[in-house]
Amino acid sequence: MLEILALSYFARQIKKIAEEKGIKPCKWIAATFISWFAIEILIFIIAFAFFDVDSDGILVVMIPAVLISATVAFVILEKLKQQESVKLN
Repeated sequence: MLEILALSYFARQIKKIAEEKGIKPCKWIAATFISWFAIEILIFIIAFAFFDVDSDGILVVMIPAVLISATVAFVILEKLKQQESVKLN
């Protein structure tokens, strides 16, 4: 549930910054969502395949996955802030 709130926060921030710069926010929001879920799925698979995590221990693995995903979303947001504004004629 907290993931949904975090993703919506990052999506709103990306949209706000992109609109200020005159950039379409779709690719930035898509990159955030795709990277978030890709990281979680990858860590989930690694945890079950290589570390033999049982269903009770998955929370211990997924909490760092969420933190890594949030960090990647933050990095994407910072990269957007570094983009140059698009000048309209």
